[in-house]
Amino acid sequence: MSRAKQLSLQLFLVIVGALVLSGCNNTEITYSYVHPDLAGQDLSGVLVVAVTQQQKARVKFEDDFIRSLARYGVRAVASHTLVPRDDAVADDIIAAATSADLDTILVTRYIGKSAEEIYHPGAVYYGVAPVYGGSHYNRFGGYYAHAYEVAYQQPVWTANVTHTLISDLYVTSTREHLWQAVSETLQAGSTEQVRDDAIQGLIGNLREQGLIN
Repeated sequence: MSRAKQLSLQLFLVIVGALVLSGCNNTEITYSYVHPDLAGQDLSGVLVVAVTQQQKARVKFEDDFIRSLARYGVRAVASHTLVPRDDAVADDIIAAATSADLDTILVTRYIGKSAEEIYHPGAVYYGVAPVYGGSHYNRFGGYYAHAYEVAYQQPVWTANVTHTLISDLYVTSTREHLWQAVSETLQAGSTEQVRDDAIQGLIGNLREQGLIN
């Protein structure tokens, strides 16, 4: 393999590696609170509620959330299976959780999205051809002449889109506020990927707060 091809391959691997790493952690918890007197609550039964104007989005989010909680041994039920209508009030949700013997209610609201424009300047990547022997090419002028362009990256503008969610956990029997977290998820893929990243970020915070194992 020629030197130019080797450098091009190395550059390609670096770019791919950066893209892979950028997708590893797309959700940041910007705020988290847990009630100090209720931190020992056991999430053995939780009703998962997604507050959204779109019923399809509600169903998908709740179903994905309960599947993720199940991986940690948490018994979770999607609210749309107990209260399918979209005009339910707080009393309806509490009644559903009580009848299903669920001691906590996890409510997640989609706050919205924001976009940040980012400028990426262009760049030229050079390689240098090896020079052998003791000729005048060993001098700077000759050596510089043997540099060649490997790749050129055009300057571009991109938009980083961030989705914000707020999740709250309540005790069913007393309606006390047990936990809250605000998450910001950078969109690095499809809507499904954003949803999964957000859920994993929220569950990660629940674990950090000692609410689930």
